[in-house]
Amino acid sequence: VDGPGIIGALALGPSYKPSTDGTRVYFATKSIDAVLGRVLKNGGRIEYPKTDVGEIGFVAEFIDSEGNRIALHQPPVRKGPR
Repeated sequence: VDGPGIIGALALGPSYKPSTDGTRVYFATKSIDAVLGRVLKNGGRIEYPKTDVGEIGFVAEFIDSEGNRIALHQPPVRKGPR
């Protein structure tokens, strides 16, 4: 892969056990609202609603349909020139 960033995967297998405990993985998104809409549509539930965390943007957490707790981060909306 060229350039900065992170590579990852979601895996399913007999040794993987869904959990709400342990490490909290944050996924970056352009729209928490859109993701949470898909979460509900696909059998997940919102655990921590979209919350403004000031200069760093917004966060939220959900439990997916397999029972994993996943966190989201959305950068703040920038207004005007950078």
